[in-house]
Amino acid sequence: MDAADAAPDDTSGRIDVTMVNRGSTTCSATGFAGVDIKDADNTSNPVERGQAQPRVTTLGPGDAAVFNLAYGIDSTGDSLTSPTDIEVTPPNETHSVPLAWPEGAGAIKGAYTDVQVYPTHTTD
Repeated sequence: MDAADAAPDDTSGRIDVTMVNRGSTTCSATGFAGVDIKDADNTSNPVERGQAQPRVTTLGPGDAAVFNLAYGIDSTGDSLTSPTDIEVTPPNETHSVPLAWPEGAGAIKGAYTDVQVYPTHTTD
């Protein structure tokens, strides 16, 4: 699993989190991942679900699925956030995976409550 800055422009922040099926059988990653953003002061803030409809995402061995975090980018230098990590609980799972906040990702405009997570989908 990894997280990468995928912002399409200077005002729309997007982080793509990619999950790969490393098992030998087909699995499903349908719906929304659970996401918390950890801050520099070591607090954790849950991310709300976006408005998109969940999709059935079936992954064969070696296949990848991605979900996105979306937010507005603060270009004023007055961001209220200092994210350091993303704590991800994949769909249909109970254990979480810590990921580093992607280097170069734009500052979050507003607060963590202004970030939304979107459902998993295949990378095809």
